[in-house]
Amino acid sequence: MKNKILDKLFKIYKKHIPNSKPNENSQFCMLWEGAPDILETTEQLNDINDAFDIYVEEDDAVIMFDMSLLETSKYLKNNLNVK
Repeated sequence: MKNKILDKLFKIYKKHIPNSKPNENSQFCMLWEGAPDILETTEQLNDINDAFDIYVEEDDAVIMFDMSLLETSKYLKNNLNVK
């Protein structure tokens, strides 16, 4: 079964890290250079919000920050009802 959520995350990852080859184990935090003080207002999170038509709040962003892309896709599906 194809994971559409993961595919969208790969596209966002490649946008922000153009020379990357993201996979399931790629770390979500690598979308940023260092950890910003506030994730909620970053371009990276705005791209995720737009791609999935959701709004990721700071608490959820902080939880996902330390996940792999696969874990992030599961979190989006299970906790933020992304399809």
